[in-house]
Amino acid sequence: MRKNGSRLISFARYRATDLLIFAAILVAFGLISFFAFTRWFASDISTFFFSVGIPVSLLVMVRWGWYGMFYAVADGLLYCTLSVLTSGGEYYSMALQYYLTYAAGGAFVGLAYLMVRFMGYRRITSAWYFTLLYMLCGWVAVLVGRVLVSLCFGENFLAALLGFMGPSELLSLAMGAVILLIMRRLDGMMENQRDYLIRLDKERREKLMADNFGEQPVEIDEETLRSLNKKGGDMFG
Repeated sequence: MRKNGSRLISFARYRATDLLIFAAILVAFGLISFFAFTRWFASDISTFFFSVGIPVSLLVMVRWGWYGMFYAVADGLLYCTLSVLTSGGEYYSMALQYYLTYAAGGAFVGLAYLMVRFMGYRRITSAWYFTLLYMLCGWVAVLVGRVLVSLCFGENFLAALLGFMGPSELLSLAMGAVILLIMRRLDGMMENQRDYLIRLDKERREKLMADNFGEQPVEIDEETLRSLNKKGGDMFG
C-alpha cells in the first residue's frame, strides 16, 4: 500500500504505526490530564479527573478490531501507577486490588466490540445516536467490569457501583461522547482501516481514469469513415 501518496509500506507496518500513534496519544493525554488536574487545578482527583481510555479503545476497535481492548487496560494500569506513585504510600496496601480493578475492569470494554461485529461500524457512524449508544455501551461495560472485580475483593455492590459513577467517571463519559461525535465526522477516523485503504485506492483509480479520459486518440476504420461522410461534411444532415 502507499502512504501519503509516496513511499510504499506494508499493511502490517501501517497497522503497527497506527496502533502506536494511538498508544502515544493515550499515554500523553493520561499524563497531562493526571498532573494537570491533581497538581495545577484541583486537590480532589475524583471530582475533576477524566480519561480518554474508553473512547480511544472504542475508536481503535472500529479501526482494527479487538486490539482496542488493550487500550482501556493500559489506561487503567497507567492511572493506577500514577496514583500509587504519587500517593505517598497511601495506596500501597491495596495496590493489587487497585490494579486488578482498573485493568481487568477495563478489559470489559471488549464487550462493546460485539456491537461493531454484529451491528457494523457503518451503522454506528451513520447516526449520532448510534455513536452515543456505542460510547455508552463501552462505558457501561467497563463500569460493570470494575464492579464485578470489586465484588471479588469483598466490596459492597452498591458502594462499588456508586464509587465508579462519581463525577470523574461521568465527566469521562461526556468527554468520550464528544470525542466520538467529532471523530465520526472526520474522513476515515471511525472506519475499518482495511475498508478505508481499499476505498482510497478505488477513489485514486477513478480519479486517474477521469484525468486521462480523452487523452488517447480514437481510431476509426476506413469503412466507418466512409459511412460518416456519405452525406458530406455534415454527418447530421
